[in-house]
Amino acid sequence: MSVEKQIRDKIKAEVQLRALSNSNRSLRDIAVDLINASNLDWETIAEGTYLCKSTIGNLAKDITQNPQLQTVERVIKFFDCRVDLTGELVKGPNLLQPKDKKPRKKR
Repeated sequence: MSVEKQIRDKIKAEVQLRALSNSNRSLRDIAVDLINASNLDWETIAEGTYLCKSTIGNLAKDITQNPQLQTVERVIKFFDCRVDLTGELVKGPNLLQPKDKKPRKKR
């Protein structure tokens, strides 16, 4: 069995690829889980995504809480995954809430 197939099988078994809508998971959570479930070293993932090793490490260690969308996209694409959007009625605690408005700093 190829290493690639082993990684894919491990990811399929360990990573919940569903996010958003009525889930508490975000696309960032999927990227983090893909990195950690792969057991690839961060340098290999960094080279494949054209990101810094520290960026991958910070995601894997849950340090980066709000990564840029492009970073998450690169990780998902590196693992040959895609995002399929389907309609689903969002319910209860997952409904969008207004953002807290903070006063602007005076210059």
